[in-house]
Amino acid sequence: MDPNTLNIADWLMRLTALRILWICLLLAPAAAGSLLIAHAIIPSAVDSHHISRKWVIIRAPLYLFGFGTLFIEIILFIYAFYNMTFLSDLYPRFWQ
Repeated sequence: MDPNTLNIADWLMRLTALRILWICLLLAPAAAGSLLIAHAIIPSAVDSHHISRKWVIIRAPLYLFGFGTLFIEIILFIYAFYNMTFLSDLYPRFWQ
């Protein structure tokens, strides 16, 4: 990369990628927690009779929220890496 000063477009590209990665960082615990509760905690607690069987109804919305959040996160990752074209300018060769 040429050591010239960065222009507005370069800064906006970096800022957009960084903001999207921060959003992905916030979405990851939401997806993981939802899927963990739906797939592990609720069935285990129902089988051990710590909670009643009516809690099984909550699993479907938790799965939907977890997989929906995971899908959104994957799409955002792809979009963030699409906005990171400045890395190929900074490091022109892969094994540098």
